Amino acid sequence: MMPRLTALLLLVVFWASAGARDFSDPLTVVSAGKGVFHHLDSSGRRGMASNQGRLALVWEDNSSGQAQVYVAFRQPDAAGFSAPLRVSPEGPAYEPVVAACGDGFVVGWEAGNRVWARHVSGGEMGDAVALSGNPARHLSLAETPGSGSVAAVWGERRGRYYQIVQAGLSDCASGLAVGEPRLVDRSSDKTEQLYPAIVVTPAGTLVAWEDRRVGATRIYTAFAPQGQGFLPWRLLNEFAPSPRPEYGKGTGAMRVVLDSDGRQTVVAVWLDKRSFEGGYDVYAAFSEDGGRSFGKNELVQDEFGENIPQWHAAGAMDAAGRVVVAWDDTRDDTPDIWFSRRLAAGEWTDDENWPGSAGKGAQTFPVLLIDENGLHAAWQHSDGETSAIRYIHAR
Repeated sequence: MMPRLTALLLLVVFWASAGARDFSDPLTVVSAGKGVFHHLDSSGRRGMASNQGRLALVWEDNSSGQAQVYVAFRQPDAAGFSAPLRVSPEGPAYEPVVAACGDGFVVGWEAGNRVWARHVSGGEMGDAVALSGNPARHLSLAETPGSGSVAAVWGERRGRYYQIVQAGLSDCASGLAVGEPRLVDRSSDKTEQLYPAIVVTPAGTLVAWEDRRVGATRIYTAFAPQGQGFLPWRLLNEFAPSPRPEYGKGTGAMRVVLDSDGRQTVVAVWLDKRSFEGGYDVYAAFSEDGGRSFGKNELVQDEFGENIPQWHAAGAMDAAGRVVVAWDDTRDDTPDIWFSRRLAAGEWTDDENWPGSAGKGAQTFPVLLIDENGLHAAWQHSDGETSAIRYIHAR
């Protein structure tokens, strides 16, 4: 036992020593004074993407007088980001997402009770394409490695309720072709389905979402093997009936995100209210078979975050299977960004702040990405005088 314990302690020390000192100084991507608000929120929290080392970051702000979607780019080792490029046409647009495709990126958003996407490569943009003729919302995107296409998922009005549908987006270089949308869940008892996330592995396509058919909101997943339809759904979050039925039907969960190592390991991260008194906590679960099934739920944040709610959880995994999870909470009396790294099954580091993500003002809505150049993180900053999007990088 002693050699194993010593090895674990050494691993903890290594991860702790590779903490905040490895981060760059934070950059301000865009900022504005009173009356302008920046937002980094979307289904699946896909606010950043990388293509051959080039980074794309998307957000929504009202600097033009109404909510619009913008993208900025950063080359590896560049001093900062490019000037913001507006992606959405006229009219309010919300909740942007981005994924690598072809020689550039697909940017998606919600506007006019539809979900939209267009290809962006540098300053060149393709046409904006509606992904559905029916009312739609909660778009998320994921790169399909090696295919030159993107997998899209969203909630679409089918009869009384919004249902989760999935489609492929291809022909990035010459336009943007939308494949036939397919229902992710073909069961007969479904009701409202919300906020999907998607990831593509060599084994197939995994979709997760919020599901309300049993009263308490739960996280469901469905997996489609390569070239096949979606298999029946599985429950992701461990569920317990409410000890006080007058306050609800059981432990709720929300806002799932997905990422993978590009092979067989997938991480799911979500907010879970199984601790009724403390509000939402951050939980994670792992699949080792490409998304078909998941292991036990793991509590991510440390004991200092137990008695306050966590919000806006994001997660990222690198090619070696290392995982970083970030969120915001108010344990130090102001909204700050916290992150934790997984050491082993059920073992996570103590929570840390990265530089510039704590203290005066509100630091919220983190988004994460890991590529060949390291960890990329962005978040919203607001102090009552200014609103900004900030970014930090760690190798």
